[in-house]
Amino acid sequence: MGDVLSSFFQTGSQLLSPGGSGFVSENTRQILRIIFAKLDDDNHAPVSNLEPYLIQISKGENCLSVYNGEGYNILQKAVGYKHVELVRWLMTRGCDANRSVCSLPLHIACLKGYEEIVELLLKHGARIDIETRMCWPGPHNQNCEQRGVNEAGIADKSSDKLQSAICYAIDGDNVEILDMLMQQGEDNWFPWQQKRPLLHLACERGAWNCFKFLVSQRSLEINQCYDECYPIHQAAVHPIRFLELLLQCGADATVRTATQQTTLLHVVFLLGKKSADETLATVKLLLDHGLRDLINEADSLGNTPLHALIIRYSLEESRYGYDSDPPPWNKWDMLLILQYLIQNGASPSINRPGNSALACVLRHVRDWEFRYDLLVMLLQQFNGNPNVIGRDGSVPLMVCLVPLINKDPLHHLTHTMKVFYLNCVRLLCKHGANPNCSSRTNLTPLHVLIFTASEYIMLNRTEEKANAFAFIQQLLVILLQHGLDPNVRFSQRTQHVLLALMDMVQNARSPSDLDYVYNLSVTLLQYGADPNVNISTTEPMICHSQSSVYLKKPPNTVPYYYVQLITRRDELLLLDSEQHFAKLLWLYYLSMDHRTVYSTLSILVRQSTLVTMKSVLSTLLKRLHTHPRTLKQICRTCIYDSISRKTAQNLNKLPLPSSLKEYVLNWTP
Repeated sequence: MGDVLSSFFQTGSQLLSPGGSGFVSENTRQILRIIFAKLDDDNHAPVSNLEPYLIQISKGENCLSVYNGEGYNILQKAVGYKHVELVRWLMTRGCDANRSVCSLPLHIACLKGYEEIVELLLKHGARIDIETRMCWPGPHNQNCEQRGVNEAGIADKSSDKLQSAICYAIDGDNVEILDMLMQQGEDNWFPWQQKRPLLHLACERGAWNCFKFLVSQRSLEINQCYDECYPIHQAAVHPIRFLELLLQCGADATVRTATQQTTLLHVVFLLGKKSADETLATVKLLLDHGLRDLINEADSLGNTPLHALIIRYSLEESRYGYDSDPPPWNKWDMLLILQYLIQNGASPSINRPGNSALACVLRHVRDWEFRYDLLVMLLQQFNGNPNVIGRDGSVPLMVCLVPLINKDPLHHLTHTMKVFYLNCVRLLCKHGANPNCSSRTNLTPLHVLIFTASEYIMLNRTEEKANAFAFIQQLLVILLQHGLDPNVRFSQRTQHVLLALMDMVQNARSPSDLDYVYNLSVTLLQYGADPNVNISTTEPMICHSQSSVYLKKPPNTVPYYYVQLITRRDELLLLDSEQHFAKLLWLYYLSMDHRTVYSTLSILVRQSTLVTMKSVLSTLLKRLHTHPRTLKQICRTCIYDSISRKTAQNLNKLPLPSSLKEYVLNWTP
């Protein structure tokens, strides 16, 4: 201890000595520039050629305070060029090997494996415990004092980590130098410095030669925990020979990290950068050494190795298109490893409570075709449950649909993507997914589709809008076919989905946009939506203070609310030569009960005489009110009510001609 402190204060006293003051004459600077130039021309120029210049440097001047254009002094350049004779000459002239802002000469020699220079520097007092960053041989780190103006446009790739000579010897995988430094003993460590187990360091850096040496020399560190992990956790991300040697020497493969509680399988999948073949070989090795019992154990986030594998594949997907080594996994690699895990006991992880593997697939895997392949495997082969919630509290169906609102714009989806999107939803519903489910925020599949439709009806691009609504309608049909209830309360403000569709009228850009509202309304009516639903709305109604018509409460029906909206949109009436707005009125006129529809029309007609209403709308309302429905239309309504308004599902069960079935199904006048 006394020797350490004595050496420390001796080194510090040089700050006050003339030689350590940093004073250098201009003549000395010129001489050193000449020497730098000669070394750049000939890295191993004999000292005899340089000595005529070196002897001109005055003893009282510190030649190490002069730097070349790269920001390095003559001793650093001599070590970097492996110029043993020049290093010896400089050290015999009293140069201090421990005085440098970065890239100490000993650190450079340890990193590059210059054993003779390491011996020479140690002999002349170089300390192995000093920690500095390594900028050499490139531009200085942005936090280094030697970072110069000439390096402003150069990319800074050097590490900012402060390390000792032993760490740099391991970085360079120089086992002879490591052995030499270890023989110095522990005398060079300051009491406040944390002594990191060297085996951990060798495993982390992937230094194979140093790793083999330390396994034999420091066997007590094999199962020692440091910084929350064991050497085997560091070894798991490197070639399999690291794991094999540790396991042969008695390493425990079942250890877990302290805080994150990750097993070696988690580490291999989440942190490893191995090829698919090497990853599978590593997994097999670990399962044979005790990990089979931990194959369904979750980390602190609730992810099992199966979830970690799915997340790993999403990272591999992000590497597609880049030139990388090893090449990214393909989907066949993923399927092979996934199947191997499940066959070896990972099937309980598929339906893990609170973290469904199905939801994990839908959240992380980007390729829709491969999403479908994974869902087929997990649902059909391994009995996945589509009603187990994921980490965010949502079931897989909601994880699939919610991104439509704000993450996956439909115009970015190709035709193939849309096909597999629909197939994924259909597959989930086929295997029991509840289409009336809700997320943690009470968002349902019906909400998602209506919100998405409300966003797309405001688009100006006609083709994109048409494609989007076609896709939304296909999704809606799939959900309705598998039990989506169109009559549930939609929200606190809007009681019914048919009323929510009417809200889209306010955002319509052109009269033809009302066709999208009509098509969705027809689809909902075909699957049981009640056109007679009694609604209440906070929207202001047309009123006349002197009219006795308002002695009665206005009807709370969808067509009444629709007329209130359409009268405020003159452009949807005046510019509509084809009368697109009339389709929705005809739809409700033909599908509602007799008493409900005529009481609504009666009020609307009387209002049209009191309040300014466009003639085209007023004429249509009067026509509907004065012309009773035909017998054929009345029969259709009776059939519609008798089969619970579910014509799309129940109509084929009736012994009716095809033409009549089509008439009942499509609500043509």
